[in-house]
Amino acid sequence: MTTHQPPTSGILNWSFRFWWTYFVPISFWMLLAALGRAIQMRLFGPIPSGVYYGLEILVECVRIVTVLVIVGHGSPRQGARKIVRLFRFNRSQWREIGRAVRLTIRQQWAVLLVNLLLFSLIAFGFNKLNSLIADQSVLLPFLKRNGLVDAAATGMPVFFFLKNLTVIPFTLIFEYGLFCWLARQWPVITAPV
Repeated sequence: MTTHQPPTSGILNWSFRFWWTYFVPISFWMLLAALGRAIQMRLFGPIPSGVYYGLEILVECVRIVTVLVIVGHGSPRQGARKIVRLFRFNRSQWREIGRAVRLTIRQQWAVLLVNLLLFSLIAFGFNKLNSLIADQSVLLPFLKRNGLVDAAATGMPVFFFLKNLTVIPFTLIFEYGLFCWLARQWPVITAPV
């Protein structure tokens, strides 16, 4: 980790570079969440309530693993170690982080505001695109015609499938980068091992 602070849109640029660098492990885990959520929403037809709740547990566990992959820069084991280290901080270490966050906000409030605004616009755009693909395209009729999804399926399972592959991982990455930036512990992106 370095204390280098990014320029105005640096958190977003870093987030996209991070996502691209660790695209395979992040997408693998989020694909599992996406499939679980789509099945819950009857993409392949009705499911028993036990399966529904089992899939909910699976989706949430996969998201936890995804957070570990992000924090660990591609490695869930490294991510778990970093998070465990946080719980071992003493009061003075937490006070130092608090001071760093307050100082960053005080000195860089405009950068924070620009990044939050741009992030919101990008997330909104991702959601609109996902909605367009799910509802206004030929994708769902094509999937139904070829028997790949239930004939009664709506566009919502497709929307949530796409959302789990785009908006949710981007949000998790951005939040990780934002926290590191606020705490002045800016992470360097290294090539996956």
